Amino acid sequence: MLKRILSAFGLLVLIALLTGALTAAAPIPNVTFTLVSGLPSTMNVGDTATVVVQVTSDREFNFAQMLPTFYFPGRGVVAVQGGDHAGSGTTATLEITFKAKGSTAEFGGAVPVSVVAGVRYQGGYVASQQFDFNVTVP
Repeated sequence: MLKRILSAFGLLVLIALLTGALTAAAPIPNVTFTLVSGLPSTMNVGDTATVVVQVTSDREFNFAQMLPTFYFPGRGVVAVQGGDHAGSGTTATLEITFKAKGSTAEFGGAVPVSVVAGVRYQGGYVASQQFDFNVTVP
């Protein structure tokens, strides 16, 4: 009986080790986020500018997405749309257009505006990169 229990325990340990080895053997994708165009350092009220990020991967991803983030949401510089996304593939071009809504003088000059681009792969692996800008609206 003890021999059977030890044998079963040994089998479970072996399965756990093999599962770990197989999981560890999966290569991490090589993904590159390239800023094609960013925000200018100065925008006038009413001006628009589009941030464009090119995503390239050596493995197919499930989806790619880019979202804006603001230190002063809804004031100074705002995103015209809430973000951009693309379906599965190995490349994607993501774009978000921003509009200068009002003066940033009350915030001390330039305001921080960022976009975060990311891709999600099968198995749950996520890669992302943040692009930061400082924009002044006189």
